[in-house]
Amino acid sequence: MIFFWFLLTAALIIYVQGVLFRRYSLRNLKYTRRFQKNTCVRGDEIELIEELSNEKWLPVPWLRAESQLSAHLKFRGGDNFAVSSGQHYQNHRSFFSLAPYTKLTRTHRLTPVRRGVYTLSSITMTGGDLFGSIGVSQQIHLQGELLVYPKAADVPVHELPHHSWQGETEVRRFIVPDPFVVAGARAYQPGDSYRQVNWKATARSGSLQVHQYAYTASRTLMIYVNVEDGESMWRTVTNEALIELGIEWAAGAALAVINEGMEVGFAANMAKVGEIDSVRVLPRSGHDQMNILLDTMARLKLERTEPFRTLLAQETGVGYNCLDLLIISAYWNDELERESERLRGLGHAVSVWTLPSAKALADGDSLQEGRAGA
Repeated sequence: MIFFWFLLTAALIIYVQGVLFRRYSLRNLKYTRRFQKNTCVRGDEIELIEELSNEKWLPVPWLRAESQLSAHLKFRGGDNFAVSSGQHYQNHRSFFSLAPYTKLTRTHRLTPVRRGVYTLSSITMTGGDLFGSIGVSQQIHLQGELLVYPKAADVPVHELPHHSWQGETEVRRFIVPDPFVVAGARAYQPGDSYRQVNWKATARSGSLQVHQYAYTASRTLMIYVNVEDGESMWRTVTNEALIELGIEWAAGAALAVINEGMEVGFAANMAKVGEIDSVRVLPRSGHDQMNILLDTMARLKLERTEPFRTLLAQETGVGYNCLDLLIISAYWNDELERESERLRGLGHAVSVWTLPSAKALADGDSLQEGRAGA
């Protein structure tokens, strides 16, 4: 008889606590999830921060927070969470246990292995009773975005095309003297303006000296990236790693030019996420321009908006004069060569960097094997 009452009491306790936790376990819970920062470069390690607070008298015996994230976010191993990855997405599960009126902060370290836009959209929270026999779920909508910039490839400036010269970068040949870059002093010659007189050098030498200006070059570079990984491609990219490499070459070329104080623009037969038209960023200089370019490159979708030859053909009517044009493409054929010749005929300097073959890319010879001028 005692055993019967013991079982009855135990069953009653299990039932009551089950009802109690099913009704109240997820009440007055506050959960937030955010990235440590909004932007980073591919390969950087950043933090995903979870904050959970239990603002009621009832403890939370166990709580599971589940969400779906991109498989391109690689988590470092740790306790109290689990990750199961697929080809494109991964399920991220965190486990918690909270006492009454407590707050818990948990940090996960992760590394984005690919540029792109990564969002935190929603998470499913599941809690239950002391015995884990009853569970109740609730979905929480989140707002958060991580913008991963492409990792700029190491591209020396001297490997870029050069045609238009006049302004910021010193060159060895005679172009136009730049009145803003003084290389030294020289003796006065008939025809020199008195505004060019270098009074300090004149005092030292005892004869009239004028400023010697350096001959400099200012380049305006326009970079074009072809999303087509082969001549027969229609819309979908097969070799995504190859096109990602091309975007990183473009980022490296843009960074090299910006660091020299020059102007750079960007165009591609790709659209940004949420848009349908091919991207175009007009040439400008400065680090604000570099941020715009990196933002644009990070948001590119690997889908073709138009044939690359069409994009190049449209450039002949843009109206720019004597630009340096850098074309990055996985292939080169007669049609593209004809379009580049038309651009040369308009006074532009055109260089072509051909992306490496799949074998060379797998062997790690990408930068040396693929880059070539045309």
